Amino acid sequence: MTLNELIEEYRQMASICNNIDYSDKKSVKRNNRAVSRMYEIVHKIRKEFGNIGVAEFAKLIDVKQDRTDLWASVQMLEKMTVDKDIEAKALTIIKEEAKQSLGMEYWLKSYYNKKNST
Repeated sequence: MTLNELIEEYRQMASICNNIDYSDKKSVKRNNRAVSRMYEIVHKIRKEFGNIGVAEFAKLIDVKQDRTDLWASVQMLEKMTVDKDIEAKALTIIKEEAKQSLGMEYWLKSYYNKKNST
């Protein structure tokens, strides 16, 4: 797959996650598969396309549709090496979400703990 195809597939997976119905087991399973695939895509972009791929992927943090910005921010910071400006922008997105999401609040604490221990 090309870099653009992988990024487009990532956006489709974010759409699946954004439209989850927690009362429907099939929807939850579809969501879980989408999240797994998103991580696979992140890994593949990093491995096969290097810094150019990471730079292209980082543009997803500007895509508000389907909360692609949040998904990309979290997964990028977990699995990719980015420059300080991209990291700061991604953290701003995550911090905004953490104001209303306990899960994101915990994610941020964990991120900073890992960062400070290295």
